[in-house]
Amino acid sequence: MNHNKRRNTAFLYEALVRELTKAVVNKDEKRKEQTLKIIKEFFNNKSLLRKDLSLYKEILESRGQTQKNAEKIIYYIKAEKEKLNSQNLFKEQSHLIDRINKTLTPEVFSNFIPNYKAVASIYQMFSDNSGIKTKVLMEGVVLEYMTTKQDNLSEEKRIDNATMKIFSSKFNHEYTNLLDEQKTLLNKYVSSFKDNGLELKIYLNDEIGRIKETIENNKNKFDHDLKNKMQSVYQIIESFKGELINEDMLKKIMKMQSLIREIESND
Repeated sequence: MNHNKRRNTAFLYEALVRELTKAVVNKDEKRKEQTLKIIKEFFNNKSLLRKDLSLYKEILESRGQTQKNAEKIIYYIKAEKEKLNSQNLFKEQSHLIDRINKTLTPEVFSNFIPNYKAVASIYQMFSDNSGIKTKVLMEGVVLEYMTTKQDNLSEEKRIDNATMKIFSSKFNHEYTNLLDEQKTLLNKYVSSFKDNGLELKIYLNDEIGRIKETIENNKNKFDHDLKNKMQSVYQIIESFKGELINEDMLKKIMKMQSLIREIESND
């Protein structure tokens, strides 16, 4: 059955996320910034693309539902889909496709998407170009997807683990063995492009709070040199406010994590 992936909002978003991840892994700062700029511009909170994407996500994130609940979810999502201005959505997609072609190259559309079958099925269920029979068949596929419990280790998770392994290796020359908290930080960073960095920001808020608390609780044990270092740490933490989370910030926080672990091990 025909699936025009370039008109599939969820596919476009996921393809860009994969491209962004590859740029981070390859240390291609220019491509990373270009891709991130496109995502922020076309999937901002006011865009139709963002609203359309949210409908896909409602389904993609609804696994293990009962048949009855899955049918209700699809019913309401289809109703919301009909409220979107299809002509304006088409225009936004066209602008996005054009920007990808001119700024990043069409290779982006060849990126591997782990949940491609589900994304394609939802598109065909939504599409006005699908015949009645196709829509009915695709709705059945989507219902099966929603009523099936997700595997403990999904294909997407396996891909993320592979990306994490590659990404982590970049830091091994500086950190012989990554600490658990450093691994968590890297994992949050690698996957931050899926939710606009929400989980990463929450984790960083807690982690920086932990670092500050550890310094405060142990400040009486510091010699003069260590006190100066801790003062520098505070200044660095303050400089993070309002800054874009990038690899440079990541490395600074990882160094802090190593320092804090050293302080704790000497207690």
